[in-house]
Amino acid sequence: MFGALLLAIFGCSEAKRPGTPPKNLILITVDTLRADHLSSWLYGRPTSFVPTNEEERGKGIALAIDDLAGAGVMFRNAFTPRGQTTPAIASLMTGRSPLEHGVLKNGNVLAEDASTLAERFQDAGFATAGFTSNALLVAPSGLGQGFDVFENFDGEDRDVKVVTGAMKWLGTQDRDEGPPLFLWIHLMGPHLPYAAPSMLVGGAELNFGTMFTDPDYAGAANGSRDFLDDAYLNHKPLNGLDVNEIVAQYDGEVARINHIVRTFLQLYSGVYEATPAHRLDDTAIVFAADHGEELYEHSGYWAHSKSVYSSVLHVPLILHHPGSLTGRRVVDELVTLEDVMPTLLDWFRIAPQSRISGRSLLPLVDTYEALEFESRPAMSAWRNRIFSVRADVDGGSWRLVWNPENLQPEENPPGDYNIPELALFDVSADPKEQRNVANDYPELAKRLQAAIAEWLQNQDLA
Repeated sequence: MFGALLLAIFGCSEAKRPGTPPKNLILITVDTLRADHLSSWLYGRPTSFVPTNEEERGKGIALAIDDLAGAGVMFRNAFTPRGQTTPAIASLMTGRSPLEHGVLKNGNVLAEDASTLAERFQDAGFATAGFTSNALLVAPSGLGQGFDVFENFDGEDRDVKVVTGAMKWLGTQDRDEGPPLFLWIHLMGPHLPYAAPSMLVGGAELNFGTMFTDPDYAGAANGSRDFLDDAYLNHKPLNGLDVNEIVAQYDGEVARINHIVRTFLQLYSGVYEATPAHRLDDTAIVFAADHGEELYEHSGYWAHSKSVYSSVLHVPLILHHPGSLTGRRVVDELVTLEDVMPTLLDWFRIAPQSRISGRSLLPLVDTYEALEFESRPAMSAWRNRIFSVRADVDGGSWRLVWNPENLQPEENPPGDYNIPELALFDVSADPKEQRNVANDYPELAKRLQAAIAEWLQNQDLA
């Protein structure tokens, strides 16, 4: 079955697709970025929006996250398999779940024999480079496999350093006559602590730390780890004004990363060159996050590693290359980070080298003759012990959390994080997943629990 699927996708190399295929690939991933805190996902604050006029759009300057979503394809319901960086990025890079590739938590190393996205592009003749600002995403993690150049940056302005490093590498490439390019940049973005510094934007200094905060707030709450970890560990109550102040600082971090992404794409595109190159015309862009962030929704928690809820598992996913994406522009189908690798291999007509559990998403967004898309629930897990599924069934949207051993997740920062043995949430009516309705819908809860059990049985375990 699986071999026939791959043959159908990759074997018919003569199948004509509409539009102009991209030559190069840029993958942009951002740490700790909630989908529902982006204005393109209808968030109330303009975190991913930059006002532009018709002239600026014509010059190709309108390249904020919202512009990528508007001109590309936005997957409104994309999910990560794990609320931690290394397992999530390993899934994106291999097309396999953490249970399959074996990276169950930060600190685990992706096996040398894993077939990665960068390796497949490298073997296909691409020049490959990765630039990251998360200390976990370094060569010893195993995630540097397949990159000709792989650099990690730390310290102040590390996300700016990533952009600078990427642009320096691009400057060494012959972008007209040289090989095609695969460039990955990973930005820390709104990761704790929430304390976005000011930044020059268009000649003016923008203070992202206070962009959305209330100037009249007189409380002590702030986005530092000391304050938030102390409040969480010691069960210190925060009122609505306190929470709003902290969330506003998180949103300021999101807005800052939006400007960094925009600046990088403007530099890459060449809109500031004497003769603008408009190099995005030949470049596919994938924008995603590794995971989101809990902002006091469950157990007073401000982080991500313990979470099995949508606040952390729901991530943005955008594909951008108007010249070759000729179908739908907004997709509500449930998709996962495991789907990124097979999508890109399909897009660039590169055959996989090993088993992939994700699916190509191109049948959802292209108008060429293709296989039907296989709808699935989105599965996630805390290590291999606590399980979570997001499913659209019986005309509704649901999340089931199953904690068969009644565990409390063991992650930093220390503190109680109580997960019920079984919890069902009606996502449409309760998007923050606060009210457990498992007793109201026992048969549905059993069906979703059985779906998790079937998924576990079908995992090709590492």
